[in-house]
Amino acid sequence: MTTAKRPFLNGFLTGLAVGLGLALAVAIWIGFSNPFVEPPTTPTSPAEGQATPKEAPSYDFYKTLPGETAPADSPKDTSPAKAESTYYLQAGAFLNIADAEEMKARLALLGFEARVMQVEDAEAIQLHKVRIGPFKGMDELNKTRARLTQNSIDTLLIKIAPENPTKETP
Repeated sequence: MTTAKRPFLNGFLTGLAVGLGLALAVAIWIGFSNPFVEPPTTPTSPAEGQATPKEAPSYDFYKTLPGETAPADSPKDTSPAKAESTYYLQAGAFLNIADAEEMKARLALLGFEARVMQVEDAEAIQLHKVRIGPFKGMDELNKTRARLTQNSIDTLLIKIAPENPTKETP
């Protein structure tokens, strides 16, 4: 007669035991067939198709002093340094400095550092230009321009030629 006094506790404990058993079975099954865990690999030797690292050239300090010849495998730079053009993206030109600062703040919220330049127009009108840059490569410039276009900011590409252009002979 005393076995029927606690039907809730017996049902609860039975359900808990069955649930834990199912959870354990699922955990063991997932542990053996987990697609996110790579199976252990055995180390392979370089002879099986992997490239071996190239030996670094050894330099002897006392043999490369001024007046001595450089090692034969060191690269020689005989071409003059080319001056490259610098690129900027102009996000706007405003008559009012407050509008220019507002655009600069909007660009800052997008993660771009912009500068406001004050320039006089040909008609003696003072403009405030908002520019991002300088960019040395076109890849970075194109990524920035695409991101600005996605955020509804139209830009103008500004190219500034090098100060000392090199003369090329045919």
